[in-house]
Amino acid sequence: MGTFRKRSAEQELKGTGQKIKGVGQEIAGRLTDNDDLRARGEANQVGGHIRSRVGEAGRKISEALDPEKPRRRR
Repeated sequence: MGTFRKRSAEQELKGTGQKIKGVGQEIAGRLTDNDDLRARGEANQVGGHIRSRVGEAGRKISEALDPEKPRRRR
């Protein structure tokens, strides 16, 4: 189960990075009046949010299925 948990945490981090990248692209697109760059930034934000949520769900499932690890309340 440890590998699954590690991959889930990795997906959460990559999703957060993708969201940050998307915000930067969107801002740059707005400043330069580049609609393509702005749209790519918005798409990256959505993709990053989905990726982050999938990783979070996987991590929570992993924690629920692993009885040896103590659960933490969030």
